[in-house]
Amino acid sequence: MPRPNPPPPVQARVVTPFSLGSAERRALARALGLSELSPMIADAVAHVIASYKATEAGSPDTTVGNTLAALAELKKRRRAYEKAVARIADDRAGVDYTTLGILQPLAKAVLAKEPQAEEALARAASARADELRKHKRVDPSTEPLRLFCGILRLIFNKAAAPALRGTTEEGWHYCRRFAMEVFDIAGIEHADFDAHPERLTQYLGTDVSVD
Repeated sequence: MPRPNPPPPVQARVVTPFSLGSAERRALARALGLSELSPMIADAVAHVIASYKATEAGSPDTTVGNTLAALAELKKRRRAYEKAVARIADDRAGVDYTTLGILQPLAKAVLAKEPQAEEALARAASARADELRKHKRVDPSTEPLRLFCGILRLIFNKAAAPALRGTTEEGWHYCRRFAMEVFDIAGIEHADFDAHPERLTQYLGTDVSVD
């Protein structure tokens, strides 16, 4: 069986702009409990749809084994180590977005020669590797979908009428309804979420914060 290798840099995707028509804006406004959709929110939804469509297939090299191989490179000596740090600092590192979100700021700190940055990166990489070893497999195409859903939740929390927000089951219901409206508008298949709304709730709860 071939040995996993650090993934190659992700090829830059071409993002095709996505436009919302007047009927689509009205539908989203209703899902958010608003009388009309502001241009700022309309632009945010259109942008996240366009970004998702450019990345929805995922990267075939973003697997647990290959990500672990990339993390293992951080244990090597200077030249290989410097190359591994530069990889993790790059937006096109080819690792899953969770790993990138955790390690990229630390890798950039190492490149900037900040005190104790190398030690912090080593600890974080080791902890992330331990997490990844618990996963038997990963479907690369789910990573963009999880990120997409997490961003939709942030948009909902920012834009929805206050009465619709919240972490109660009712609040999640309205958030799911908004997400499903976005899926319909974008032409994104969501049959699994129809049958298993709790799965959509889990995806919407994806942590997309940047420390």
